[in-house]
Amino acid sequence: MSSLFIRRGNVTVIRDVDVACTQIEQALADADPALVPGLQHALDLLRNLPSSEEDLQTEWALGVLAAAGVDAKHEVRATKALRDAKPELSLATAVEIAKKAAAR
Repeated sequence: MSSLFIRRGNVTVIRDVDVACTQIEQALADADPALVPGLQHALDLLRNLPSSEEDLQTEWALGVLAAAGVDAKHEVRATKALRDAKPELSLATAVEIAKKAAAR
């Protein structure tokens, strides 16, 4: 996994999963046995994070659609739900994201 740096408007998102994984692995080496399950769980979560912007968009879309009770395979409803959740999405972008979500 590589780091991902995205700047959108006034928000900057920096993801450096590799560094976080390394730090947790180091903490695991010296951890109190009571802390090992929690640290291992955190490491597993980090390793399973979406690594590309496309994967992040798809995960976001699936979450939005699930919350709205919309099946991703219903493209028109899915596109509307995505645009309702994020009105600044263009129609073309929402359709593209909805199609990727349906393909999962």
